[in-house]
Amino acid sequence: MKRTSRLVSSNFNLKILFSSDFRRNLKSIQREIIDQLSGQKSKFVQRQILTLEEQQDFKEQIKISQAVKKTSHFENKKHNLATAIAQIENRLIQPGEIFSFWYLVGEPHTKNGYREGRAIVNNELQSNIGGGLCQLSGLIYYLILKAGLIPLERHPHSQDIYTEESRFAPLGSDATVVYGYKDLRFQNTLSIPIFFRFNLLEEEIIGFLCSSETLEEFKIEFKVEVQPGLKQVNTIRWDNTENKFVLITSNCYPSLIE
Repeated sequence: MKRTSRLVSSNFNLKILFSSDFRRNLKSIQREIIDQLSGQKSKFVQRQILTLEEQQDFKEQIKISQAVKKTSHFENKKHNLATAIAQIENRLIQPGEIFSFWYLVGEPHTKNGYREGRAIVNNELQSNIGGGLCQLSGLIYYLILKAGLIPLERHPHSQDIYTEESRFAPLGSDATVVYGYKDLRFQNTLSIPIFFRFNLLEEEIIGFLCSSETLEEFKIEFKVEVQPGLKQVNTIRWDNTENKFVLITSNCYPSLIE
């Protein structure tokens, strides 16, 4: 009990002594060292964008459309989405390569063109630079699940902040990203290269997973079990070989909205 109290006190003191930017940069450095030592960094997708001529050999195989809901940060969110999309789409992901959301997107900072948007910070709904990017990471996560890929790293949100009327994607299809702390990563375990393409419309975002060959699109379901103040979601995928659903992950979401 005393040890736990000391750890809590130590973390609290760190938050007082060091700014959030300092702590975030420290975490980023730690992650980069780990990536270098583990060998993951050498497999990261690079920032080279396919030319229009090169893109012609690829077709839009898997498609997901989501509403972009109007909120007080609507325009800033769309701006943030467009800024991040420019760093992600049309970048070829070769077999064996690892997609890292933050490696491609970079730090969500005003110096990189990002604006203030809505985000969950310390289990509370707040305004934060780069807010709204989780819709893009969640859309990517949903696309790769449908392609039969499994993430190397993916984090659910700490809270369910939506009602069924305001929800733009199935609960369980989310992938929160926090620079330096939480990333979305997956390895292309397919035998063919792929890349993402997006259409950002007035109140809609459409994501495509593209390849030069036909991709098998898997059936994904998010089974929700509602308990008082809590929702448990089992993400399952239909296995055509075994003719049965296979559990991918199980997550619990405390609710901010009763």
